[in-house]
Amino acid sequence: VKPAPPPTAPAPAQAAAPAAAAPVTIRVDLERVDRLINAVGELVIQQAMLAQRVTESGLARSSDIGLGLEDLELLTREIQDSVMAIRAQPVKSVFQRMPRLVREAAEATGKKVKLVTSGEDTEVDKTVVERLAEPITHMLRNAIDHGLESPEDRLAAGKPAEGTVRLAALHRSGRIVIEISDDGKGINRPRVKGIAVERGLIAEDAVLSDDEIDNLIFLPGFSTATEVSDLSGRGVGMDVVRRSIQSLGGRISISSVPGKGSIFTLSLPLTLAVLDGMVVGAAEQTLVAPLAAIVESLTPNAADIHYVGGVDPVLRFREAFVPLVDVGLIMGFRDAPTELKGGVVMIVETESRQRAALLVDAIHGQRQVVIKSLETHYRHVEGVAAATILGDGRVALILDIDALVTAKRSRPPSRSDLQMAS
Repeated sequence: VKPAPPPTAPAPAQAAAPAAAAPVTIRVDLERVDRLINAVGELVIQQAMLAQRVTESGLARSSDIGLGLEDLELLTREIQDSVMAIRAQPVKSVFQRMPRLVREAAEATGKKVKLVTSGEDTEVDKTVVERLAEPITHMLRNAIDHGLESPEDRLAAGKPAEGTVRLAALHRSGRIVIEISDDGKGINRPRVKGIAVERGLIAEDAVLSDDEIDNLIFLPGFSTATEVSDLSGRGVGMDVVRRSIQSLGGRISISSVPGKGSIFTLSLPLTLAVLDGMVVGAAEQTLVAPLAAIVESLTPNAADIHYVGGVDPVLRFREAFVPLVDVGLIMGFRDAPTELKGGVVMIVETESRQRAALLVDAIHGQRQVVIKSLETHYRHVEGVAAATILGDGRVALILDIDALVTAKRSRPPSRSDLQMAS
């Protein structure tokens, strides 16, 4: 009897199954991608113009032309989404630079610091990613130098000797949110206010809330540094960070608890090319409100309108009161408040979670619009984030919801400013 043959060794898993195919990639010059994005933007405008012409001609949406137009609209959006995905990049490329920066800042200040990051795979437009590095760098240095206490002070306060700085990225309501937080001493509000008074930034008898005092650090020329070092006192303050974020169509907000730490939140658009918006009318002007900021729309009831101090109107909305903003009036399109009869209210929410009611004359419908920088082609106008081209060829202003709701307006934009811009 022949002996049984020895068992055959099992083939390695790599041989049993074909190796997973590596993704096939090609290198494309960024200028070509930009040209493609611009072409898609023009396609979106032309599609909107064609829809406008079909509507004006009286053709029903159920007709062959109307159905074909709906297919074109869906295809245009699909092309736009695909092209935007080409430019999308994870913020990992920015986050990976920060551990070394934190180590250097910790050594320079003699502090013990631990950096915790999350959301590195969050994707955003390449243009936004490239311009995030400088603001994040400055804010991390600021958190280490001004936010965190020395190891001795932390131990005396019952905290670990090592301070923690967190850097996180996430998507929220169609935007990217970057949070830089620390577990330090928080903002010293009496000192901040004192410095602002000393430098003539505010009046000595000014009555400010905690949030207003915190936001004083964004004023030009403000600094709490007592001496010039590698990290502080060089005249490049938080006002530069705010301008950098605003140039990207973003917002920056602060939340600070004395003795517990501070959180700086950057909210930025995912792309600088297109926007889903609600087209509205106010004082015979056509405007666009970002759809992501709109919570609800309703027809106001005169019984729900109240006045604080007999001057400032508020709207009763779901057992709460929110400030009522007459868009036509605050934008300078008219000189007197509009009548509530026939008007429409949009409940909006800012990046800092504040709600308000925007009063407009009419809502014309939802539309995807191409963002055109107003500052590049004209100049900055308070309350306006950008501009766009509508289906009938007219230029419409895109509202800056946060500026309308939260900014302290020194004066409404002049009628000539807005007429020239539009």
